[in-house]
Amino acid sequence: MEYKYTGIILNKRDAGETDRICTIYTLEGGKIRSLAKGVRKAQAKLAASLENITLADITIVRARGLGKITGSIVENNFSFLKQDIDALTEAFGGLAIFDKMVDYEHPDDAVFVLLKEYLEAVEIAAVEKLSEKQILLRLGFTIKLLDSLGYALEVDKCVACGGKLNEKSISFNSRSGGVLCGNCPSQHDDSLSLPISSNAIKMIRLFLANNMATLGKIKASRQDYDSVRLVVDDFLRWTL
Repeated sequence: MEYKYTGIILNKRDAGETDRICTIYTLEGGKIRSLAKGVRKAQAKLAASLENITLADITIVRARGLGKITGSIVENNFSFLKQDIDALTEAFGGLAIFDKMVDYEHPDDAVFVLLKEYLEAVEIAAVEKLSEKQILLRLGFTIKLLDSLGYALEVDKCVACGGKLNEKSISFNSRSGGVLCGNCPSQHDDSLSLPISSNAIKMIRLFLANNMATLGKIKASRQDYDSVRLVVDDFLRWTL
């Protein structure tokens, strides 16, 4: 049976002498894998349209198992992104997190749109040569992805007492899923809590409230970037 998908190539690995297995996040079927036969041969027609970080209309013939990719028409190959080493590094980091977090065959329109908008935002930053924005975009994408998958970071109130946050003695506890006010860390294992600045909390709130296209406009210091990155990395260790 023939299936048609709109999908983004997440990664690929060699199989046999000339084939590859592609992992694709599709609008219609969620994350899937399929066999691209003969794409490692010289002059293989499908090879260019099945590169990592490519949005394409893909045709797969499947009776059982992985099936076989028989056609692929590129919608966007994100060429500027792929020519910018900073953009490419951050995009691969974002896609690696995405691949670990998203299960196979669980389609979600909102997650597909988020992934597509992330790559489009990275592409624009690459065109404008805004390399410092690439880290910001990956952090924003990761936080929005966590939220879309039901792993929301609580940054509006203390997760322990529900009280309002002041700007002093705030910490983040990944096991509890959010921020703790200055009065509550003693009720938890302090060794599992990370200090977080008020500006970093504001950044996370902005990530959650805005779409990917506008995240690149957020202004923040490298110290704030680092604070958010430590929180995100720690939260991912608990989540993945």
